[in-house]
Amino acid sequence: MPRLQTSAPLPIAGALRAALPALLLCASTAALPVPARAQQESPAQAAIRSYDIPPGPLSSSLTRFAAEAGVALSADAALLGDRHGPGLHGSYDVAHGFALLLAGSGLEAVRDATGTWVLRPAPRQSPHVLGEVRVHAAAESLGTQVIGRGTLDAVGRGNGDIGSALRVLPNVHFDNGQLHTGRQGEIDPADISIHGSKFYNNLYLMDGMSLNNDINPAQRAADGTTGSNNNSAPPSASQGFAIDTSLLCSITVRDANVPAEFGRFSGGVIAADTCAPTRDFGGQVSVERTRSAWTEYHLTPTQEVEYPQSADADAQSEFDKWTYRAALQGKPSDEIGLIASFVRKTSEIPLRGYSGGRTSASDSNGKTQRRESDAFYVRGFWTPQGDLRGDLSLLYAPTSGQYFISNAKNSDFELKSGGHGINLGLEHALGGAQLSHRLSWNRVESSRDADSTTWKAWRRSADKDWGVQTGTGATGWMSYEGGWGDIDQEQETLTYQGKADWEPINLLGVEHRLQAGVELLRQEQTYHRKTTYTQYTASINTNTCNMVGGGVDTETCSLSSPWNAPTWAGQYLASRLIYFAGEFDVSNTNRALFIQDEMRLGDFRLRLGARYDNDDLAPEATLAPRSALFWDVFGNGLTRLEMGANRYYSRNFMAYYAQAKRLALQSSSQTRTMSGGLLNDWAAPVMATNWRWYQLGDMKVPYDDERMIGISQQWLGHTWSLKRVLRESRDEMVLHLRSAANYYWDNSGYSDAKTWALSVESDRPIRLGNTSTTLMFSVDHTDLETSHADYSDTLNDISGDLSRTIIYDGKAIPWAERPAQNYTRPWSARLLVNTEIPAARLTIGNFFRIRDGFEKMVDTGVSVPHGDGTARIWDKRKFGKAITWDLRLNWSLPVTQGQEAFVNLTIENLLDRKNDIENSGTELVYEKGRQFWLELGYRF
Repeated sequence: MPRLQTSAPLPIAGALRAALPALLLCASTAALPVPARAQQESPAQAAIRSYDIPPGPLSSSLTRFAAEAGVALSADAALLGDRHGPGLHGSYDVAHGFALLLAGSGLEAVRDATGTWVLRPAPRQSPHVLGEVRVHAAAESLGTQVIGRGTLDAVGRGNGDIGSALRVLPNVHFDNGQLHTGRQGEIDPADISIHGSKFYNNLYLMDGMSLNNDINPAQRAADGTTGSNNNSAPPSASQGFAIDTSLLCSITVRDANVPAEFGRFSGGVIAADTCAPTRDFGGQVSVERTRSAWTEYHLTPTQEVEYPQSADADAQSEFDKWTYRAALQGKPSDEIGLIASFVRKTSEIPLRGYSGGRTSASDSNGKTQRRESDAFYVRGFWTPQGDLRGDLSLLYAPTSGQYFISNAKNSDFELKSGGHGINLGLEHALGGAQLSHRLSWNRVESSRDADSTTWKAWRRSADKDWGVQTGTGATGWMSYEGGWGDIDQEQETLTYQGKADWEPINLLGVEHRLQAGVELLRQEQTYHRKTTYTQYTASINTNTCNMVGGGVDTETCSLSSPWNAPTWAGQYLASRLIYFAGEFDVSNTNRALFIQDEMRLGDFRLRLGARYDNDDLAPEATLAPRSALFWDVFGNGLTRLEMGANRYYSRNFMAYYAQAKRLALQSSSQTRTMSGGLLNDWAAPVMATNWRWYQLGDMKVPYDDERMIGISQQWLGHTWSLKRVLRESRDEMVLHLRSAANYYWDNSGYSDAKTWALSVESDRPIRLGNTSTTLMFSVDHTDLETSHADYSDTLNDISGDLSRTIIYDGKAIPWAERPAQNYTRPWSARLLVNTEIPAARLTIGNFFRIRDGFEKMVDTGVSVPHGDGTARIWDKRKFGKAITWDLRLNWSLPVTQGQEAFVNLTIENLLDRKNDIENSGTELVYEKGRQFWLELGYRF
C-alpha cells in the first residue's frame, strides 16, 4: 500500500519536563487524582518555528511541514486522498502545527516510539475521555495576541461584544464607566484603548472586512438624550457593527510590530475570524438572560433614593436582557462548506418619565426604554482541488435603541446604527506566489428617528399641565414637549485588497519571503436632515393669540396663566431657531501600496516593510516604515528576542468636514414681539453665520511612532513574555480655538505612552488525572500623558491651553502634559484559569482581574503667582483599586448520539466587591456588584 514518507535526522531525546501542578479553583479542586507523568519530548518536538505554508493539497502541506520541522512523517496515501489543507501561518511547535493542518479532516498525527509521526483516523471521543485540546498558537510576534475559542468560552460573554472579550489581554484599557452600576441595561460594544491610543483609532476587521464606523466615533451616546445627542448630530460609535463573539473562532489583536499590510489605524488591529465548518451538518441554539434582580447594585445612600425614581438612562434601577443565538454548519459537498448564525439581543429598561419621582398630571409617568441588536451572518467556503479557494459572506446587523427625553411630552425617538455588508475572498497560486484578493462592501448608519420635529418650552399652566416642578424660579416649572427631528447619517465603504506572498528565495545565503500588495478604498458619508426642525423657547406674557397678519396662533400661544405668573393672561413662545431640511456628503478615496521582505539568516529574522497611503482628504501622501527584528537565541525556538520600530498612520473622520456644513443648515435665533396688542408674524428666517467659525487647518494625518523590545521564553510548559512599548502620538486632531470665533480643526494634539507587559500562557494543557487546565496570566503598566481626551476637545489659545502652566499635585506642569483622565490605570493584572473535567462534562473558568486605582484632576478655582503670571491649582482625587473575580461554568448533558443539552452560568464579580470608578458631584459612582448570567442551549 503506497505511503507518504518523509525523513529527517531524529534529534537527541531531551530531559523530562518538570511537572507543573494545575491551579484549580472552586469545585474543580475537590476530586483530583494523582498527577499524570509528563511524556518525554525532544527539543525538536517542543521547538517553536515559524511557518508560511499556503493552502493546497493536504499531502503537500504535510510533507512541507514535516521537512521544515525536521521530523519524520509516515502516512497512508489513501487516508489523504484529494483532501485540501488550510495552510499554516505563524509560529508553532510540531504537535500544534500538525493539529492545525489536520483540523476538520478527521485525521490526527501521533508520535510513535521511534519519534516518527504517524497519520491515522482520529478516534471518536468517549464522554469520559478528555475532549479535544484547544492548542495555543504561538503568535507571529510578541506584538500579536490570539484569543481562541477555548478562551472565549472560558470567560463570561457579558454583552458578547468583541471589545469586552479583550479584557483578558494586557495593554488593553476600557472606559472607566464601562461597568457603571447604573448602565447595565445597555448592549453597546465596549470601547477600548490600546497602548494609550484614542479608542476610535483602532482597526476592527471581521474575516478581513472593516467594521469601523468613521462618521463621528467620538460623539458617543451615554444616555441617548443629552450632551452627545444634540439637535444636529446624533451619537455615533467606533464599531459600526455589534458582532457577538459566539460567531467567532478566534480574535487576533496586533498591538505592536504590526506588518505593513495593515493601515489606517494608530492604536491596534483587532481581527475577528470565523471558521470553516468541521462537520457535515450540525449546529446549536441557546437563550441567555440577565436582569437587574440578578445584579447587586452598589449605591450611595443618596443614590439608593434616586435610582428607583430615575428618569435617566445613566441610573437604571431595572433592566431585563435576553440574548437568542442560533448557528448551523454543514458541508453540502467536499468542495463547499457553509456556516450561518443569528443572534438577537434585547433589553428593556423601565424608567420614570419625569425626574425626582415627580408625577405628571397628563403624561405617562412610567416609560420604558428598549435596546435591540440583530446579527445575521452567512459564510460560504469553496475549496476545489488544487491551490484555489474562496469564501463569500453576508452580514446584516442592525442595532436600535428606543429613548425619550426626560421631563418632556411626546419626546420619544429611536437611535439606529449597524448595517449590512458583503465580503468576498479568493486565494490562488500564480507562478511562485500565493495571491489573495478581498473585495468588501458595507453600509453603516448612525441615525435618529424622532416622533416630533418641533421642541417647545412652555411654562406649566392649566393648558400645559404635564410638566413637573424642578425649582422656584421663572423656569422652575416647565412643560416641555417635542423632540429633535429625524437625521440619517450613513457611511458606505467599498474596499479591495490584493496581496502576493512569494515562495522563499535564497540570495547570498539569506532567505527572503517577499510580500507586496495594494489596497483601494472608496468611502462616502452622507448627512441628511429629513425634515425641518424648529425649536421654540422664551415664554412671554400675552392676552391674545391673534396675529397681526390675521389668523390665530394655536401652535406657540396659549391663553392659560402660567403657575408662577398668575397675573399673566397667557403665554406665547417668542424665540425660534430652525434647522432646515437638507443634506450633504463627504467622499474619500484612499490608495495604498505595501511591501515587506522577511529575511532569515540562521537564527535571525529581519522584517522590513513600508506602507504608502494616498488619501483624498489628506493634503499629502504618507509613508509608514515598518521594521522588526527576531532572534531565536539558541536556535531551538525556546528563547526569542524581538525589537521593532514602526510608524502607524490613522485616518480622518467625517466630523471634521461636517461640522460647518451642519451649522450651515441652521438659522439665526429669531425673536418676535407684539404690535398693537397682536402677535407679530415670524420674520423670514436669516441663516446663521456661525458655520464660518469652523475652518479646516493643515489637516495632516495623525500618526504614532512606536519602538518596542521584548523577549519570550518557553519554560515549564508555558511561554513567558516581557515587552516594552513606547508610543509617541503626534499631529492628533483637535478643535483649536485660535482666537474669538475662530475655530480650526488642526493637528495640535499629542500624546505619549510608555507601557510594559509581562505575560505567561500555557503551551499545552496541564494534566491532573482526568482533568486538563490552561493558564493565562499578565500584568501591565501604563504611563500616559495626553493634551486632549478626544478630537472633539477644544484647545483654547485664548486661555493658553498649549502653553500655560498649572500646579498639579504640588508640581508645575504644562497644561497639555497633564495625566490622562480616562482609558488608563497605572497598572493592571489578570489571571484566567480554565479547567476541563470530562468525566463531569464540566468546564470551569476563573478570571481574576486587578486594576490599580487612578487619579482624577479637580479644579480648586485658586490661582497662585507663577513666573510672570499665575497658575491655577488642581488637586488630585484618588479612586481605589478595582478587584473582580468572574466565574464561568459550562456543563453539558448527552441526550442522544452526537447531541447534547448545555447550561452555561456566568457570575461576574463573584465576591460582590465594591469598586469605585468615578464621581458625580460629591457622590461616588461604583461598578456593578455580583451579576448572574444564565444560558440554556442545545447542540446537534
